[in-house]
Amino acid sequence: MENGRMYLSEKGNEILHRVMSELELVNKRPETLRIAFAKGLVSSNTTLEIKKREPISWEIPKGVIAKDDDYLLYKHLIIERVGKELDAKEIDKYMQHFIEEGLEIMEHEMNSLTSLDNYLLYLVKQNGGN
Repeated sequence: MENGRMYLSEKGNEILHRVMSELELVNKRPETLRIAFAKGLVSSNTTLEIKKREPISWEIPKGVIAKDDDYLLYKHLIIERVGKELDAKEIDKYMQHFIEEGLEIMEHEMNSLTSLDNYLLYLVKQNGGN
């Protein structure tokens, strides 16, 4: 089992590149997309209503976000968050939704920092680091 093909909006792709740069994860799109997914999934501000996002800028290939056991974990986290059973296509739609939402949250957080702040340190502090 693995995630299906998904598409990132133009705005999402722009934010993705900025996040990759801020976190020094250049050329590490899959890792950055997983962070965005987690951010969107756990945020209490994330709506469960899936927005139509256009224009499409980049295709996320099959299996890039999650495969095998990781996919199973992500699937059950999504089902738990949504509160109902979902088929594979719906899982992919919500996965894409949480990635886009997570990227938007990350953009908002980066915009709130001063030029002297470091986004990676911000994330560590925000998530219980000292």
